Amino acid sequence: MKGVSSCLLDQLKMKIRILDETQLLDIKAKTENLIEQTGFRIASDEILCRAEKAGAQVDRKTQIVRFPARLLHDLLQKAPARYTVSGCDGRVYCIGGGQPSISAIVIDPWIIDSRTREPRRPCLEDVRTNTILAQLYDSVSCVSRMDYPVTDDEGSRSSKQALLLHLLNHTKHNMAYVSSEQDLDMWLEIGAALSQGKPLTGSGLLSFAVAVVSPLTLSELNCRILLEATAHRLPVVPTICPMAGTTAPYDVASTLLLANAECVFMAALTQLLQPGNPFIYLIGPSVSNMRTGSDQYYTLEKVLWKVAAVELARSYNLPAGAECGGTMDWRVDLQGGAESMLFMQAALGSGADLLSGVGSCFNANGLSAETIVVQHAFFAAAGYVQSGLSTRDLQEGMDSIMATGHSGHFLTDDLTLKKLREQAFFSNPLFDYSGEHVADDHANGSMWARATRQVDQMTQSYVSPVPKQIQKALKDLFHKRYGL
Repeated sequence: MKGVSSCLLDQLKMKIRILDETQLLDIKAKTENLIEQTGFRIASDEILCRAEKAGAQVDRKTQIVRFPARLLHDLLQKAPARYTVSGCDGRVYCIGGGQPSISAIVIDPWIIDSRTREPRRPCLEDVRTNTILAQLYDSVSCVSRMDYPVTDDEGSRSSKQALLLHLLNHTKHNMAYVSSEQDLDMWLEIGAALSQGKPLTGSGLLSFAVAVVSPLTLSELNCRILLEATAHRLPVVPTICPMAGTTAPYDVASTLLLANAECVFMAALTQLLQPGNPFIYLIGPSVSNMRTGSDQYYTLEKVLWKVAAVELARSYNLPAGAECGGTMDWRVDLQGGAESMLFMQAALGSGADLLSGVGSCFNANGLSAETIVVQHAFFAAAGYVQSGLSTRDLQEGMDSIMATGHSGHFLTDDLTLKKLREQAFFSNPLFDYSGEHVADDHANGSMWARATRQVDQMTQSYVSPVPKQIQKALKDLFHKRYGL
């Protein structure tokens, strides 16, 4: 779907606000106090040493690092307000600067089956189909794949088989979500394959996710990921997911405070290790179910958190990310549609630079090709609403009304014909505008059925745009490492 919503991305006018200036200043002041007085536990002697040399207060015994307010301010000023990333085809995408784009996901622990509409485990065809969709939407700049095995191969190489298939079918920027030391080394080799003999350092070909263990802890593995990312001057994407009631206070604002403190500290630490290194402000707070202990990721509080996060990011002059779409539900029902559209509208209305999670459902553990294309339709709908109402042709409309007079019609009016050619009213092929009852509507006319047909149309004649030499380099790498 070339050019999907590209014109809408430049026209955003309506904004949603959560925090007033007093609240914003209060959260920022308390964030500084937390970072200066409580600090962060960091499981890396190298980072502790470098932090101490930079002027941080470091307790080697407890591994606690505290940034005095002045040092924190100095470090945050080094973070770029925008940065660029690239795909293996050489295309460059800007993160920041008012041009929002989408970070796509292609796999989750559960896939909602096209035919049965029930959850099942993912297979290779899911990886391929969802990767193709990410490639074909122009609004997508970045893509990531959860490290999860597929049912086609139950062996130890299952997840790697899926990763290779994913890499062979898209040219977008890769976000690496690393789960082990071996994975980190593998992704650095993947980066070398994608760069085709050119330096990976500073290339923007990869972004590395660095996870914080809430509250206020950076594990040994994530310390190494951060060190490698900054050593190669590659963008850092913080994974910050405090859960209200378990790993964060059971309070909406207090959970936001903790998430902000963790994100701001990570932004400053990134700059301490590599001044000017790309970093995006991104948080994903959630609510613990206090009866069961389970995590509830897409509750209504997500709207408040995502908009407030962008407001905070702007106050620090950092690029901002926000989760969009998403639903607690896996069923094809009213709840899923309502939550997905609400979250999409809030994310786009926040003014975020990077929108993540298109297609997500089932409490952030589910995905399907249908939900991907449906939520892209919601993205277009939200963009249309955000663009506002134009009065550009109001005088022409008034002239038309006066010329037509009483009891006339506007079917062949010049303005009508002009606006029909311009597609002035919102329309999307996934929406049913008939307003009529059809006996087999569930099978043929529902949004899900329309989405299934659109997925088939988009993927049936797909040819990978990944350059042949890069495909060969990737295949050679995975054969050498895993025998694939």
